[in-house]
Amino acid sequence: MEFLNPYILWGSLAISIPIVIHFWHQKKGKVIAWAATQWLSEKNLQQSRGIRLDNILLLIIRCLLLLLLVFILSKPLIKWAKSSTDKAKIHLIQPNQLVVENYKFEIEEALKRGEKCYWLASKPVQFDDMNDTPQQALKSIAATNMQIALNEISHEINNQTLELYFVNQQSLAKLPAIFVPTDFKIHSLVDSSKQTKFLSFSENKRSYIDEANLLKTSKNATQLTGESANNGVLKVGIFNTDANEKKQISAALMALKDIYEWEFEIDNEAKNDKKYDIVFSDKSIPTSDNSLYFFSGTKFWKQITAQNTQNVIYLEDLLKPQNNEWVFNGQLPEFLGNKIIDFYNLQLSKPLTDNELNNIFQIQKYPQKSSNEWFSKSLLLIFILLVGLERWLAITKNA
Repeated sequence: MEFLNPYILWGSLAISIPIVIHFWHQKKGKVIAWAATQWLSEKNLQQSRGIRLDNILLLIIRCLLLLLLVFILSKPLIKWAKSSTDKAKIHLIQPNQLVVENYKFEIEEALKRGEKCYWLASKPVQFDDMNDTPQQALKSIAATNMQIALNEISHEINNQTLELYFVNQQSLAKLPAIFVPTDFKIHSLVDSSKQTKFLSFSENKRSYIDEANLLKTSKNATQLTGESANNGVLKVGIFNTDANEKKQISAALMALKDIYEWEFEIDNEAKNDKKYDIVFSDKSIPTSDNSLYFFSGTKFWKQITAQNTQNVIYLEDLLKPQNNEWVFNGQLPEFLGNKIIDFYNLQLSKPLTDNELNNIFQIQKYPQKSSNEWFSKSLLLIFILLVGLERWLAITKNA
């Protein structure tokens, strides 16, 4: 058994309070002269010696109440002995062809042993057959997506260790740390076939991050070894209801076009069956993993949990000078450009070293509250029953 608040247990010393009060009420009273005493019949009185434990049951119940209250506040967690039916490991695998092929034997053996295997996604999907791959394979994984997946998988972990399979890439270093909810082991590999990603536009123009970590757009970049993150012009949908906000977004995109020669095809109204690469909106709309979304004015939204990911950005204020600091200071083009670069993962794919991976991935175990819920409720019920019994005895015995 473990305690989330072990220092609360010092409160058990308060058990001395009902004991002291109990004996205080038994102190010998003062003798008061009263004239009518002479008319009372004499009776042989025997002086009691030692400590008199009157209402001992009431005293015990009050002491138990204090001890039980301290015990509840210390938040005990029960850890049952691991049974033979428990699975030793859970496997979280990036649905990348290179990862699956390299670790095919390990994954197949895990499935034969009956261990749980999940595809790594914002909501991990369990599978029993390696051929049952997601429709959209993740060629790359960002630090935020990895953390969200680990948070989701934490609900499935009960004493198991976690085996992580993914492509080692620089995007995992976007966060200071990635917290894993249990003991884990990393299985990573380097995709040496793809050295960089770039945006492809008309006239064979390619926009990429060079070795000096600068964004460049050039027609003479055919020697780049890697893959194109897009095909031609970037299709943008600006579906915000505020006309001024639309104007600010369009101006920021035109600034990116003038500086980096990025090409945009902008629609101010959604067209049927058209797939957009980048979407702006001030209302909640369905999202997909293949597009980048900017939702503004989200502080006015109700009943929605706004959590930023690599492809969904929630902005509390509208993108107008009087509301947003980036717009007021002229930094909106830079902000949008950085988010587009992150979404398309244009950074050079330099792998992280073993020390860097070990420093990024850290254990932060999450308590399994659901498995102890019945125990907490039982303690609370016992406490309520004892309070009722104590009050009944106190009233009955006038103590």
